Parts: sequence; structure tokens; C-alpha cells
Amino acid sequence: MTLTIPATDHGLIRIFKVTGPAPEGLDTRAPQAMQALFGTDALDPDFVDVVDTRELSGLSLLDYLHQGYDIPDDALADPALRDLRGLVVLIMSRAARGQDVTLTLAPQVSHVTTTGDPVRLNAPAAPLAATSATGTVSGGKAPPSAAAMSGRVATIALLVLFAVVALMIWVAS
Repeated sequence: MTLTIPATDHGLIRIFKVTGPAPEGLDTRAPQAMQALFGTDALDPDFVDVVDTRELSGLSLLDYLHQGYDIPDDALADPALRDLRGLVVLIMSRAARGQDVTLTLAPQVSHVTTTGDPVRLNAPAAPLAATSATGTVSGGKAPPSAAAMSGRVATIALLVLFAVVALMIWVAS
């Protein structure tokens, strides 16, 4: 079975069950283990998670996905997830590194489900061609507004008046 993770895929987690012997290095997400299970070593191991449900210390896989990956409860209502036990591999969309990646599943690997909150991002494929998108933003400080200038003048005038009144009081005493 083959499965393609498109380059535009965002926010999804593909869940695979591994039955039978796991290749050596799967727990460290080594490239040779990814090649043996998924037919490619193009996956970013930082976005691949290998979970043995027997070692979750009282958590179910559903709790693990909800707490660890913020998968909403309604997405976890999938009956295929409820009874999933054993060695599970989670592949996030970002594991494809923004490229189309085709997974060729080994006989001991089965795709259980794809879950998550798909984010629809359509980034422009080419630079924007409109004339309004060209040019540079000139830096620099904007000149003070008329209100700012009149505020400064008023502040100086008040300081001068304060000094004059203080001088008059000092002379009168």
C-alpha cells in the first residue's frame, strides 16, 4: 500500500500500527528504520513519534493524543483508535518537510487513520507580480505631528510660568 503526504499538508497526524518485528533503530527513528517501514528516509525524524502503548503508564493512546498533541475529543471518537494497542508510529504533516512524500508501507505496517485539525494554507507559489507589491519601505522617524509640537510648546510655557511664579514668591518673602 502506498500513501502520499502532499507538500501542502498541514496539521494532520497519520497513525500507523506496526505488527510483527520492528526494525532496529525504530525507537530512535533512525533513517534505516524509516526506510524499512515506510519505503523512504525523507521523513524528518523530529516529527515522527514512536509509541508503545504498553509503556504509557496508565494513559490510553487516546489520552496521549489528546494531552500530547491537543487532538480534540471529537476527533478521537474514531473506533479504530479506541482499541489500538502495541507499537504505533505517528507521522505529523511537518515530517514531509514541505515536499510530496510517498510512503510505501511494509507488510507489517498498516495505516489506522489520519487525524488532527487540517490547516488550509495556500501560500503563493511565485513572487507577487503586482506593482503594489514592489518597492522598498523607507525607514526613518516620522516628523512630529502638530499636536505633539503644540504639546511641547505648552509644556515649555508652563515651565517658564512656574519659574516666574517661584521667582515672584521668593522675591516677595
